[in-house]
Amino acid sequence: MREKQSCKMAAGPVGLLDRQGCWTGGAAGALGGAGMRILIADDEDYTREGLLEEIDWEEFGIDEIMQAVNGEEALKIVQWFRPDIVLSDIRMPKMDGIAFAEEMLKSNPGSKLIFISGYMETEYLRSAIRLSVIDFIEKPIDVEQVRKALGKAVGEIARERRTREADESSREFRQQKLFELLIRRESDVKTVEKLAGEVEFSLKGEYVFLAVFFPRRGDGLSGTREEVLDRILDMAPETARGAQTRAIGVWQGEFCLEMILSFQDRNRYQLGPFYQRILDRWPDCKVALGIETGDYRYIYNSCKTARAAMNRAFYQPERRLFEIDETILQKRFMEPGIYGAFLRVLPEGPQKMSEWFESLFADLLSGKYYQKEQVYTLMISLLTAVFRKYPEVYESMPQIGGEEELQAEILNRDSLQEIRAFTEEILGCVQEREEALSGYGRVVRGVMDYIAAHYGEEDLSTVGIAEHFHFSPAYLNVLFKQERKVTLKQYLSNYRLERARRLLEQDYRKITEIAEKCGYANANYFAKVFREATGMTPLEYRGKYEKDLRSGGTDSGNA
Repeated sequence: MREKQSCKMAAGPVGLLDRQGCWTGGAAGALGGAGMRILIADDEDYTREGLLEEIDWEEFGIDEIMQAVNGEEALKIVQWFRPDIVLSDIRMPKMDGIAFAEEMLKSNPGSKLIFISGYMETEYLRSAIRLSVIDFIEKPIDVEQVRKALGKAVGEIARERRTREADESSREFRQQKLFELLIRRESDVKTVEKLAGEVEFSLKGEYVFLAVFFPRRGDGLSGTREEVLDRILDMAPETARGAQTRAIGVWQGEFCLEMILSFQDRNRYQLGPFYQRILDRWPDCKVALGIETGDYRYIYNSCKTARAAMNRAFYQPERRLFEIDETILQKRFMEPGIYGAFLRVLPEGPQKMSEWFESLFADLLSGKYYQKEQVYTLMISLLTAVFRKYPEVYESMPQIGGEEELQAEILNRDSLQEIRAFTEEILGCVQEREEALSGYGRVVRGVMDYIAAHYGEEDLSTVGIAEHFHFSPAYLNVLFKQERKVTLKQYLSNYRLERARRLLEQDYRKITEIAEKCGYANANYFAKVFREATGMTPLEYRGKYEKDLRSGGTDSGNA
């Protein structure tokens, strides 16, 4: 069974579907694990949603999907999204598919076009041939025909990528290998000299290691990673005499570019303006500098100090340029008993927890500069414990469907201040939840907590809940109905439906995944129950919610 992947979709008229991971076999295997992007442009919500639901995109190695409702919007998206494949309706408002495709190919000539239309007119066919489309699909859409067209597009992209990689003669690979050797404490000198000669990187000059960090949220890169690297290299100051490569850089993950810069001593004055040009070009980025060295054998030390300087950005988000100082080179490790101390505070309620977290953040912000990886690990453990103790908080934070999403939300924060604000938001939800439940008895509150923690289990039933609390089903139901005014069975059903509604509104999970996550036996049974309760199928509800968002509001109710 394929492992399920979490993904996100942007709100508004367009959405991003981002499935992370590597796939094997099929089209993805043909691409060597490299993911692709597709843009679906169609003014019919039903067509777009149907394609999203019916096509197994992972099979084709497609891991990012954008939607557009007209040609103008599609053209704006293309400028930054740069899709590998475009699946476009021909007849759309504001700008038709032919006009859109003609403009799109000017800036993104490598995109593969697949046209959709309910009108097989001669002029459209001529335009499609002129634009070298992969295929022309008639409405109503045959999903199998779409799959075949996608297969053609993916095959052509794979062939082009193989050709392009062969033409590059592995220069990029040699630069990356040289980069890795230079940041090691000890490397084979002959190998370093050989690679440096092949990529024309001088080993007789001055050097500095720098890291450029981009925010995880938003389009902070303003272009592809390759384009960003090329632009920064073009900005670099002159290098040592006789060398053509002024800098070599490697992306560490998706958000951090690390570089080794070579320069002449007489051009040291150009370094400051160079750093400022980077900061001006990407207003949301941060730059960290290592110590300068006149010997390539000590570049590893510049790397170590630059990474330590970048760690300080986690604590000081208002700053943008970071340099090394002695205080941040000292290794500091957190007290191992922090988690245990929190577990003792956890049962004492939200007020005590808030005070405890306030003290913790004060310590973290006191200038000790713990490694941010330690902080992430600690906060994941602490906030996971909060959600396990107060599972009802999931209701107040619909973007967090479970512990995986909670971990992703924490890791998506670039600074300690952002993590602190997120923690305060969670504690606020806990406080509101406690106040809302203050009018219920201990048993009923316990039952509600139990359902919040186990509603995703298919075999959860009123009998099982009663057994857990050592009551007879009849007695527990009477007790529950007296306080909640609904039967225990109805409350469980309503709770599952409400959770399903929240997940449908996020618009990135498959219907089958939502059914499983909410404790339904299968997607068909889920659709039946959902329609009986709301008068709409899950897919119709999702489409209506998106339409309401675009028009400025929703009228979805609560269970």
